Amino acid sequence: MLISLEINNIALIDRVRIDAKEAMTVLTGETGAGKSIIIDSVNLILGARANKGLIRYGEDKARVQALFSVSESVEKKLFELGIEVEDGMVAVLRDITSDGRSICRINGMIVTQNILRDAAELLVNIHGQQDNQSLLNPKFHLSYLDGFAGNYKELDEYTKQYNICRELKARLDRLNTNEKERAERIDLLRYQTEEISSAGLSDGEKEQLLEERVIIQNAEEINEAVAEAKEYLYDGEEVNAYDLVSRAANAISRLSDIESAAKVAEKIFEIKYEIEDVASEVRSLADGVEFSRARLDEIEDRIDLIGKLEKKYGGSESAVLEYLEAAEKELMELDIGEEAGEKLAIEYNKATEKLAELAKNLTETRKCAGKKLSAEIEKSLSELDMPGTRFVVDVKNAEFTKTGADVIEFLICPNVGEELKPLAKFASGGELSRVMLAMKSILADADDAETLIFDEIDTGVSGSAAQKIAKKLSSLGKKKQVICVSHQPQLAVSASTHLYIKKNSNGERTTTTVKELDYNERIREVARIIDGNNPSDAALAHAKAMIDNA
Repeated sequence: MLISLEINNIALIDRVRIDAKEAMTVLTGETGAGKSIIIDSVNLILGARANKGLIRYGEDKARVQALFSVSESVEKKLFELGIEVEDGMVAVLRDITSDGRSICRINGMIVTQNILRDAAELLVNIHGQQDNQSLLNPKFHLSYLDGFAGNYKELDEYTKQYNICRELKARLDRLNTNEKERAERIDLLRYQTEEISSAGLSDGEKEQLLEERVIIQNAEEINEAVAEAKEYLYDGEEVNAYDLVSRAANAISRLSDIESAAKVAEKIFEIKYEIEDVASEVRSLADGVEFSRARLDEIEDRIDLIGKLEKKYGGSESAVLEYLEAAEKELMELDIGEEAGEKLAIEYNKATEKLAELAKNLTETRKCAGKKLSAEIEKSLSELDMPGTRFVVDVKNAEFTKTGADVIEFLICPNVGEELKPLAKFASGGELSRVMLAMKSILADADDAETLIFDEIDTGVSGSAAQKIAKKLSSLGKKKQVICVSHQPQLAVSASTHLYIKKNSNGERTTTTVKELDYNERIREVARIIDGNNPSDAALAHAKAMIDNA
């Protein structure tokens, strides 16, 4: 749910903060006051393309930031996108600079626009006269229906089997390529596997060689350092650490009758033994360390060979070895030939039969859900002053895809006696708004977003239809957070929160402000919507009655 929205330096807005409320909020104001600026700002945090022309004149940067509270299910989905949620809150920020750059942040972490869009879909769903594309475009109808059906288990089982079939089909296709291509592929794979195998490559070898190269190149310095350390620790004829500590230990040992001295002597003896051990380790540092031009050349050649293999087969030793394994597997399949092809074909056919059964089950869930969805939308449209409207979820058979073997399209017939038409060909703006609202209200439970924004969804309707739209939005507000921009008094009085958008001018600059209206201010604003800027007493009385009776 949207907690707050802050807009800085967008168009006519200098700085506006909106503290969002639960249930239904309505935004009203005169034409040109800046309601569209609010919607444009919301679209920015939803990942819309940033236009530097939105930046307020005279400013070099614009910013929109919003704070949301999210459910556990949304929190898990955001985590899958790489976004960590703290205390159930998500902060989204979008900066636009005058040089055209745009920076998106979620909970302080810079993200790409694509990730911002994916995350925003889980937070806000915005809908307006020009934002019907997802509901009008048949390619989105399948996901809407699956969301309503809740057939996640069936879809997951089908998708896994579909991937198995694709892998088997790819293997079968490789076996069934024409003989010339097959022979050429075998020759290439044999050359590659022989090249890699003959190198005797092992994971981590290059790192070991680089380390050995450093040792050989610094052999003289290493031997000198070791000799010097040995001299100081153990081997010095005149003086060394071992002898000095031994003498100290013997001296203190003569005080064995003193308990504290005995303990000190014991510690000194321990140091003596540690020096002996360390001296041995120091000697081993120089074991086999000598400069060898032949060995250095050998290492250089080996590093060069490994580098060439990495460049050809994947960029690292592990990638080269993985390529070798895959190439050997493919070569074995190609070498096996016809017999393997027959076995693979049988395996593929069985997998396809299982896929067809799972697709059939998935189709049944969709047909069942489609009938239920159709009935609920028709009922909702009747409540929105469109009685007799037919709505059909058309489920047609199709080729297997990763989402099933169905093509889904929403069809509608608003008038008795006419034929069903695709939703995309539904022309009437006012009726289309009601269809969209009916679908949104029913599909809301299948939508993760807790905030629904409707931009002038009441355009083209009035009277009874507007009243019923208002009632539907108010009812939807009991399940989701609803924010709507409207010019209709029926919607204005149905909201639990009323925000007024106003354009102000001081003679030098024009700014847009947002104010939450109290009871008396609401009466005057509703009267203005009814009767104009100078409402009559009758309009004021009518507005008061509408608010009181809402």
